[in-house]
Amino acid sequence: MNLSQWLTARKLISAAYESKVITGLPASILAAQCILETNWLKSIPKDYITGETSNNLFGIKAFNDIIPYVECVTHEYYNGDYVSIIAKFRKYKSYKDSFIDYGNLILRADRYKKAVANRNNARAYILELWKAGYATDPKYPYKVLAIAEQCGFIPKAG
Repeated sequence: MNLSQWLTARKLISAAYESKVITGLPASILAAQCILETNWLKSIPKDYITGETSNNLFGIKAFNDIIPYVECVTHEYYNGDYVSIIAKFRKYKSYKDSFIDYGNLILRADRYKKAVANRNNARAYILELWKAGYATDPKYPYKVLAIAEQCGFIPKAG
């Protein structure tokens, strides 16, 4: 991990712990998800026409005409194929707003109840979140856990 990545990890884990006070969700996993979803804050969704940033740290899509949003090219797994699509992503005023919305999304959705029930076990939380359909990447929970371990957010698995 280089200095820039270390500084990014510290910034995100701090913000994640601030949100944990409100949501109770595992800061270690939230920070690692942000790193994975944004490639160390280098790939935050930006509108492909205007270039306007979304401050969206989790890649949360904007469904049902949620406004505001940005549209950008993204990659998804569909039926085992990795494809490029144009999608709408929620837009936030700040990173803090992104953390709060993520927490609200997870805590309010019935499909994430098992993940929330495991919020005191980072490894179980991310696995249950993925099983409930949070991400399409078949390796998503393992990528998040590898980042959390690399950054020292959680101890390395046994």
